[in-house]
Amino acid sequence: MPRGDQLTRQWKLVQLLSGRVGRTLAQLCGELGVTKRTVQRDLEVLTAAGFPVTSEMRNGTVFWHFMEGFHAEVPVALTLSEQMALYFSKGLFKPLQGTPIYESLEAAIQKIGSQLPPQSFRFLRGLEQGISVSSFGLKDYSHSKQVIEALTRAVFNKLTARIAHRAVHHERAIEREVDPYRFWYVNNGLYMVGHDHLKNDLRVFAVERIQTVSITNRRFEIPPDFNFEEFKKTAFNLIWGEPQEVKIRFSPSQAPYIRERTWHLSQRIEDEPDGSIILTLQVADLWEVKRWLIGFGAEAEVLEPAELRKEIIDECARVSKGRGANW
Repeated sequence: MPRGDQLTRQWKLVQLLSGRVGRTLAQLCGELGVTKRTVQRDLEVLTAAGFPVTSEMRNGTVFWHFMEGFHAEVPVALTLSEQMALYFSKGLFKPLQGTPIYESLEAAIQKIGSQLPPQSFRFLRGLEQGISVSSFGLKDYSHSKQVIEALTRAVFNKLTARIAHRAVHHERAIEREVDPYRFWYVNNGLYMVGHDHLKNDLRVFAVERIQTVSITNRRFEIPPDFNFEEFKKTAFNLIWGEPQEVKIRFSPSQAPYIRERTWHLSQRIEDEPDGSIILTLQVADLWEVKRWLIGFGAEAEVLEPAELRKEIIDECARVSKGRGANW
């Protein structure tokens, strides 16, 4: 178990304190592989979180355990809808198969199942035959297991990491130091959001393009003015920045389809007399909107801004001639 994996260590501490005999500080240090001061800090964290940590003296030695009658692990009774929700979430995370995230979900299902009667667990597993989740354009994270494990430690322990990242149009990876603030799972892709020391700016890195990760011993603090939810509001998908107004008219045939989804938090829909609708968005990047709109063909017409309208016209002209923008 990595020394810096604080969350894993504290979870193991919960398991150790659950026994009736209890543990001495020396025993906890040995079983967790950390110093006495680290164990004391972890005990303080559990106490602050509401766990009834207590100690008692036996033959001149202090033993630590949970108060009598407290059980950190209790049987889990799941309703049918809860079981289905669990398996539905497993399907949603299938793009991350082969990574620690997906493996942890599988392990959680196994642990829950171990406390159910055999027939109930068979039923839980049988739900796979009744729930299907499909995703288009899945990414392959089977080779990113070590990268995700290292980034997870860096994110949760707030440690600067040294990464080798290869941008999509670059032949070679560029080494840089980053302060990883969080993971971001969007459109079946896993991304890391953090401060890039090389560019001195907030960046989003696709995890599958990170080739190596090494964690430094330097801690960082997330700036108090960093608000991920506010940043995310301006992005249509991944790219955020200064928002601008976009207006698109959708044909009557596409209007019901547009209505039944939330495409962006800023969206407004206006009805037109002929059955068409006008969708208004406040988004930062026009390139992402352009890629989305081209899929609708002539059923979508850009009203504003003129820049986006021209880009789509030019793009369609290139497509009709059978060549890309850089050919």
